[in-house]
Amino acid sequence: MKKVSAALSILLLAAFLIPTTGEAQFRLIPKVGLYADVTDLGTVDTADGIKDVGEHETSLAYGLSLDFGSYNTFGFRVTGLYGSDAEVPVGGIGCSGTECDLRTTVLGVSGDVVLRLLPPGSILRPYLAAGAGIKRYDFEFSTDSQLDDAFGDESKFSGVLGVGMDWNLGILKGNVEVTDYISSSAIEDGDRQHDFFVTVGLILGG
Repeated sequence: MKKVSAALSILLLAAFLIPTTGEAQFRLIPKVGLYADVTDLGTVDTADGIKDVGEHETSLAYGLSLDFGSYNTFGFRVTGLYGSDAEVPVGGIGCSGTECDLRTTVLGVSGDVVLRLLPPGSILRPYLAAGAGIKRYDFEFSTDSQLDDAFGDESKFSGVLGVGMDWNLGILKGNVEVTDYISSSAIEDGDRQHDFFVTVGLILGG
């Protein structure tokens, strides 16, 4: 929780430090939604045998974007997204009781180029986003878990793809978006990871 608070605080500080001239106008977009991992993490070899580690269960997500150049065809943004704590299922011989309990959170921070083809002021304005960033997994274990020697907190370089739509109701503006953070697995020899964030945002400024 401290890590996500620090990341979002940095984004907020950047918002206040960036000049608000016509060339540097930005939008602040707080977001809330769902996080879903759609890929099994893979297998790990523990002292008690090989364990199969599944997908992070769907959990609450929230985040913040600083969006620049939204009046242009091409814009830029910096985004932090946080997938809150949820269970990761683990299977294998000896996984009874709490011995294989595993939970994790995911924090993604990225810089993205945003493509908008419709002019500003449109009621609906679809967009595509692509960029790169860092994704961090923080693992939590029960006190008697067999897994704490097989996992460590991991940061991974990630490609980022997103598709969304700005909506403008005059006095209220926002967006909906699906974002995919694509990286290698947090465990050795695991499959490529796709971590999806489905969010609704409220546009402030711009």
